[in-house]
Parts: sequence; structure tokens; C-alpha cells
Amino acid sequence: MQFYTFIINPAAGNGHVKHIWPQLEKYLETHNINYAVQTTKYPGHASQIIQELAILNPQPIMVVLGGDGTLHEALNGLQTKNLQATLAYIPCGSGNDFARGANIDFDPLKALQKIITNPTYQDIDIGFYHDAIRNNSAFFTNNLGIGFDANIVYLANHSYSKRLLNKHQLGFLAYAFSFFKAYFRQKTFNLTLTCQDTTYTFQKAFLCTITNHPYFGGGVCLMPKAKLNDGKLDVVIIEKKSTLHFWYLFLLMILPGHLHSLSKKVHHFQASSIRLETPACNHCHADGEDLACAPSDLTFTIKKQHFII
Repeated sequence: MQFYTFIINPAAGNGHVKHIWPQLEKYLETHNINYAVQTTKYPGHASQIIQELAILNPQPIMVVLGGDGTLHEALNGLQTKNLQATLAYIPCGSGNDFARGANIDFDPLKALQKIITNPTYQDIDIGFYHDAIRNNSAFFTNNLGIGFDANIVYLANHSYSKRLLNKHQLGFLAYAFSFFKAYFRQKTFNLTLTCQDTTYTFQKAFLCTITNHPYFGGGVCLMPKAKLNDGKLDVVIIEKKSTLHFWYLFLLMILPGHLHSLSKKVHHFQASSIRLETPACNHCHADGEDLACAPSDLTFTIKKQHFII
């Protein structure tokens, strides 16, 4: 019989997991599922837990209960040590963009039932980046953003409204509330992109996202053609022409039809190896986790992770 280890972040969704877990535990007990539970106690703990478990138990199944940030920690715990494990995910956070991109049910009980009774095993694409300026490397499941979207993430992560909204399972609205403040804070910046042996320069970049699937910012469909298993990363760069034009683009972004992708100020690139350089200090984020506000020299490649989707 299959054995599952659940890595639970009780702080995800401002404690929403505490209300979800008893329902899932009841299902596991009722159906005589073999499982164990590990609870995170501080930021970064999920990485430590999953490393220890993967070393002790080759080829385990780790089920992450939390937000995109918890999944980000678990993934990096495995990949940085080149450890083998199968990951599964039950979304309990604010944005839950990975669940959207991977078509995982937002109902935690239904997501658990799918993992137990009808699992689909896949090797999915994982983004890997190295920053030559900061001399650090990490992995991401969703996206890495520079500029406007990272500014939104920074403001949302440090806002009281996010904690308050999470109590009512409306944490995604924190990103909407931070949108306007981030807009007026964010300046255009120079950006150099190199992919497929060609270099492109943008003098008025406002947003740059390297994405693994269509969604970012708590549900905005930025790049509808991006896929988790095509062996490529998608880069979206939006230049700021004027305030009115940007609001128009954003309106198109949230409306059906994805017409924003037709704008001459929205640039899309797709490759398995990418380099981005920004000389100015900008907010950056990976999977909704803040990175240092600094110039960047980032190289991106693709790795693989075994998942139950």
C-alpha cells in the first residue's frame, strides 16, 4: 500500500490550513491510508523537512499543503540537493497560481481524492536560475518576475490587508489592492534579453516575467500558451508607453480573449535557455517570494521534477 508524507504549513492562507487539515485527516483515516505528517515551524523549514525525509526514504511521495511559497520551499529542498521524490500539492494559500497552471482542484478534499484514487504522474518543467551579481541560484515552479509584478508581490506580502483577507479565503485580492500603489512606485528600466543566440534591448521595460505556465499575480492569465511540460520557459516583457495605454493593456489582460498579447508593447519569447540583465535596482520575486531589490544578471534553464497532477 502506498505511503504518503504530508508537509503542512499552518501559516499558509493566514492559518486557513488549520481548518482544512481535519477534513483531510478524516478522509485518510476513513479510507485506511498510510500517512505521516510533518508541520513547518518557520520560513524555510519545508526545505529542511523534505531533504531529511528524502534521504531517509528513497522515492517517497510528499504532499505539500500550503501556498505557492511552501511548494517553492519544498521544491528547492529537493532540487538543490539533487534528491529524488514525487511531489503532490494541495493548494491552501493566497495566490495558488501553480494549482491553476497544473489544473489542480481548489477544493482541498477533491485535490486529495485525486492524489489518492486517480493520480497522474508527470515529469514537469521546473525553472532554474543563477544570478551572477548576487551569486545565488534557486528553482521555481511558477514564475520569476522583475519590475511591476514583483513590486505588487512585495507590497502584498508586507500588507496587513493580505493577512485580513486570507482569513476569509480572499487573499488573492491583496494583489489587486497593491496594484495601484505598485504602479506609481514602479519606474521603467533598461533590460537586455538573450535567447536563441539573439540579443534584444528594451529601454522602457515595466514588467518582465519568466513563466512556467499561464498564470501570475493570483490568477491573471499573462501567457495563455505557456505549458508545464514543453521543455521551454516563456518570457513576457511589457513596455510602458503611457499610463492610458498600460491601463488598456491590463484591462485586456483580465478580460477573456487574451488580446493583450497582440499589443506591440507586449513581447513574448520562448526558449530553454535565457539570460536577462537589468542594471537598475528592481524588485524581484520567485513564486511570490521576495528576492533582493538590486540589479540582476540572471541565466535561466529548465530542470524536471516528478509530480502527481
